This record gives sequence, C-alpha cells and structure tokens, in this order.
Amino acid sequence: MHNKLFIPGPTEVRKEILDELAKPQIGHRTQEFRDLFASLKPGLKRLFYTNNDVLISTSSGSGFWEASIRCCVNKKVLHAVNGAFSKKWAKLSEDCGREVTKIEYSSGKAVKAEDVDKALSNGNFEAFCMVHNETSTGVASDLAAISSVMKKHPDVLWIVDAVSSLAGVKIEVDKLGIDICLASSQKALALPAGIAVASISERAFKKAETVQGKGYYFDILQLKEAYDKNETPYTPSIPHLYALKKQLERIEKEGLENRFKRHKDMGVYTREWAKKNGFTMFSEEGCHSDTVSCIANTKKLDFKMIKKELSKQGFGIDSGYGKLNEKLEKEGKLTTFRIAHMGDLTLDEIKEVTAAIEEYIT
Repeated sequence: MHNKLFIPGPTEVRKEILDELAKPQIGHRTQEFRDLFASLKPGLKRLFYTNNDVLISTSSGSGFWEASIRCCVNKKVLHAVNGAFSKKWAKLSEDCGREVTKIEYSSGKAVKAEDVDKALSNGNFEAFCMVHNETSTGVASDLAAISSVMKKHPDVLWIVDAVSSLAGVKIEVDKLGIDICLASSQKALALPAGIAVASISERAFKKAETVQGKGYYFDILQLKEAYDKNETPYTPSIPHLYALKKQLERIEKEGLENRFKRHKDMGVYTREWAKKNGFTMFSEEGCHSDTVSCIANTKKLDFKMIKKELSKQGFGIDSGYGKLNEKLEKEGKLTTFRIAHMGDLTLDEIKEVTAAIEEYIT
C-alpha cells in the first residue's frame, strides 16, 4: 500500500504527474526537446514573478547552492544560519574555499532584517545567502523586510533558497530584488525529486563573468548559453521536464493566488489544531511557515510508534528533523514533530492526518 506523504519532502505526487514520467524518451538535441524546454519558460517566470531567466538543473536545490557560490562569489560571502539547511549551505561555501561570515540564530528563530543590515554594513561582502523557509524548524523569514535592507546595499547580490516555499508561498522575485532564487522539485512544486530551478538576475550573470573556477556542471553561464537555445549543456532528466510541464499547467489551472491561499489555510488549520490539542509551535511566533509546521511535542508522545502505526493506515508522517531532535533531547528540551502541508495536498487531507494523530493523544 502506498503511504500518502505528509513529510516535508519528498512530497506527495499526483498520479497524472507520475504518468508523465513514463513518456517515451526523446533526444535532448532534437526540435521536439527544444519545443518542450521552451514551453516551460513562461510558466516558470510566472511562478517566480520574474522577467529573469529561470534555469533548470538535473540536481536537487543544493546544486544551485553550489552554483550560486562558485559562480557569484570570488571571496567573501555572508550567510544567515537559522537551521539545518542554512547551516549546510554555509558549510558548502566554506568547502568551496570562500571566506564565510555567519549571522547565527538559535533553532526556531527567523532571520531579522536589522541583523542583515548591521552585518552588511560591517563587511565588504559580494553576496548574502539565506534560506527563506527553514524546513527543519518550520520558520519563514520576512523577505519584504529584508528586501528593504538589501536595497541599501546595492553592490551585494541577494541569494535566496526558496526550496520549501516556492509554489506554496508568493515570492515576487523582481519586486523583492532577489538575484538568485532557487528551489527543488520535491517540495511545494509537488514533483518527484530530481530537478531544481533558479531565477537568475542579469547582475548575477554579469558577476559570474568575473569569477574563475566555476566548474562545468553548475556554471550558470554554460546553463544560460544553452537556455537561450532551449537546450541544456548536458543530458537532462527529460521525464522530469514532461512532469514539470504538466504541473505548471495544473498550477495555472488552479491559479497562483488560489494555490497560495490553500497553503495558508492548511498552515492556519494545522497551527490551530496543534494549539487545540495542547501542543505549542517550535517556530517563532509571527514567523510560522505556511508549508510545514514544526510543533513542540509538549505531550511527549512516542512519535516513532505513531509514525509506524499511521503507516499501517496509509499515512507517511515525520517525527521531526533528526539532528535537531537529537540536540534537543541532549539538552533536556522537548523534541519536535512536523506536519507538511505543501504541494498538492488539500485541507481535507490535512484534517484526515491530524485526526489520525489525535487517536494517540491522551
């Protein structure tokens, strides 16, 4: 039996999308492929609210983490670190030999505009990197507030990981002034894992022209050159592109505003459910994510057992981000569990899974 996924990635994928993966292969240097690739561009630009090129990589979103650093930073980069994934990205920058300065927060806290402003005022940084929606803690940072700060530092590229928010939350890339906004297929886009997308500003492309050692696979200039010909530099995952085309059509049919409202409604419901059942949110008040709720296990329920039991009922749930829970346990603090409400899940499905969890609450 297939377990319906309520985990924060990979997310549940509808059958009509999965069917697209079974289409016969085509050559990636054919007109048929170029037509397929070209057909993706308008929908992706609308999704990102941008006129920028939206590049596609056969990788996870982490590939565009590396691309952004290797292509757009010669030396100094500022990272906001407020959870597991932002921490990994900062480590990646260090591994790429860049000089990394971190604005560090305790788990569950959002990135604050005033901290970004202060840090950028005290260092000659080429780029500022942040995770919009920290999947490990269910925290969403205020992009609009940070956008106002970034406008005071026009020489600094702004690079945003929107892996678990894009297609679930409105992110107006051009209005905000984001230079690179990246996302993966397996979160709110509700596609199988395997491809990533990133909107790239003209400023970022220009910066890449001045950076040495960009490599090949994640060189945004190589990707851009191929993109302009409706191609990729290397053999892409063609089945994923068929699935992306179908999903973009489904998103257009639902309507972006309707999609964002559905995610907001699911987020509000989940948080109210948690409160009603005696839990508290792990994420900072006022900064709760609309795609994944991270909840403090104030009832001290055995989520390993609950996870196993709900699996028998056809639900795939998450008992919290492993390393975070290990750390909290060592510190004698409450552990967490997460309920993802992203992608193509509906409010009725969220009501179903929360009702199933309720059976174990005493």
